Amino acid sequence: MGRTKRARKVPLVATEKPVSSTSHRVTQSTISRFHTLLKRRKRIERQLASSASSERHETLEKELAEINGQLTEMGGLEAYQQASSLGQSSQRGGDSSHVLIKWLKGLRTLTTWVLPLRMLEIGALTPNNYASCSKWIQNHPIDLRSRHPSIIQEDFLLRSEPQTDEQRFDVISCSLVLNFVPDPRERGRMLRLCRAHLLPRPSSMLFIVLPFPCVNNSRYTTTESFKQLVTSLGFKLEQEHWRPHGKVAYWLFRWDVATRDISQFRRKRILNDGATRNNFTILIE
Repeated sequence: MGRTKRARKVPLVATEKPVSSTSHRVTQSTISRFHTLLKRRKRIERQLASSASSERHETLEKELAEINGQLTEMGGLEAYQQASSLGQSSQRGGDSSHVLIKWLKGLRTLTTWVLPLRMLEIGALTPNNYASCSKWIQNHPIDLRSRHPSIIQEDFLLRSEPQTDEQRFDVISCSLVLNFVPDPRERGRMLRLCRAHLLPRPSSMLFIVLPFPCVNNSRYTTTESFKQLVTSLGFKLEQEHWRPHGKVAYWLFRWDVATRDISQFRRKRILNDGATRNNFTILIE
């Protein structure tokens, strides 16, 4: 009797021929450098707003000019988008749309939806992430700086809260966006704004993707505290996927009518101390 062939395991995100590790390190270095500079810029801007000393004010303005100069030398937001686009490419297993599509397909028989689903994709780098599902997903991609005419150039944090259901969505994708927002309170406001832009019914979904170190190697955030924070805003966890040594983590939350106590998320709390940990956190006001 011949041997039975074992079925090859298929990853959650299908990958093509891998790109070089050198290219990957350069991409990650660029993204990390951008995040560091943006955090420093945000901190200095806050100090400038509260500084009463003219001498201190001048010193801070010089530091701010230096940071802006470094960001310009790196190519500005366009260079960050190019690095992010490479980092999110299907060759790197970073195209999160495959994960969301798989999860939504699994829910289609369990959830009452009126098709096509209206989706808002925040931080879209390419316009065709959901082209294969155009019959049942009507995607509305937006980004801070559009690189394609089909992507609306818009800052989601400046978007007004919708007044009618016609302005709301069935699904919102927030993939590798929260970690780019430099201020913890603005991250919290973004999550609140996401809920406001969803249709107020249990079939509405919020998809979030973060670099795994944001919740796995932070002083102030863990996978559990992150889920507790999101659910406290009026969501219920539907799906999650991450690996202990993985690069990204995925969550799918369902709109929930109940909101919970958010007092523990109003200020930073050290959950895991250590010199090598990062300072990623989300605060709710």
